[in-house]
Amino acid sequence: MRKVLFTFFTILLSVVLTAEYLMVDDLGRLVSFEGEVNRVISAAPAVSDYIKYLGLEEKVVGVTDWDTHIDAEKIGNLVPLNLEKIVSLNPDVVFLTGGFQEPEISRLERYNIKSFVINPVNFNDIYRDIVLIGSILGEREKAQTLSNKLRQNVLNIAKSSFTWKNKPTVLYLMVQNNVAEIWTAGTGSFVNESIAYAGGLNLAASYTGNNGFLLVGPEFVVAQNPDIIIVASYYEGDESAKNTILNAEQFKNVKAVKEGKIVMVDGNKISQASPSLIDVLEQLYEYFGENR
Repeated sequence: MRKVLFTFFTILLSVVLTAEYLMVDDLGRLVSFEGEVNRVISAAPAVSDYIKYLGLEEKVVGVTDWDTHIDAEKIGNLVPLNLEKIVSLNPDVVFLTGGFQEPEISRLERYNIKSFVINPVNFNDIYRDIVLIGSILGEREKAQTLSNKLRQNVLNIAKSSFTWKNKPTVLYLMVQNNVAEIWTAGTGSFVNESIAYAGGLNLAASYTGNNGFLLVGPEFVVAQNPDIIIVASYYEGDESAKNTILNAEQFKNVKAVKEGKIVMVDGNKISQASPSLIDVLEQLYEYFGENR
């Protein structure tokens, strides 16, 4: 009898360990996994930020040339993916982001390579995708704890700023070498959420676009006349966006420009909905609090 029971539980354990399970990615695709996932390619820096936040970098065998989060073998550009290199690394799964990387799914499928897509556009998506990625990598409980911790940190900031009586008006501006065309963030964007949670009044909140981002002209900035302007800086000493705005003749009478209230944030962190966005949120919360 003992031998029979032992055999039964051995078979049951084997089934559990090798059982197929399904996960739904951010495109609504059902993706099946069998057993442990130990060889991962992160084909987008945003995904790497999640994996690093989870402390699971050792599972990553390849990242793109643009990745600054994880030190692993380089696979080239985000698009088109270098399929020959990816195949050589024999990954259990390739993580992608939505949007411009979506066509890579069918290319990977031709080589029977599993892909999983995240496409977060707000803080709630960030909390969820932490748990999704953590679950796939075998650390669901840890991921849930970290997700709850991040959610609580954001909530604490939002609760504190909610009590402010005088909130600064704010615009986030993405500029190149001139201000002829400017991208900003309105309703539906994680940047708009960040500004609101940090205690600012986003002057572009009445507008929206693809994932909340929209194109405006310099006259929009002049008409809104923000107290504070947020710009991105992509490396140490990078003040190109700030200087473009300060030197624009059109903006000489804009309040934020006249008073020098242009705050630079890490462009790599504010450009993606990932756990590092909390660093931007904390910076804005502190800056808004000191300038209201």
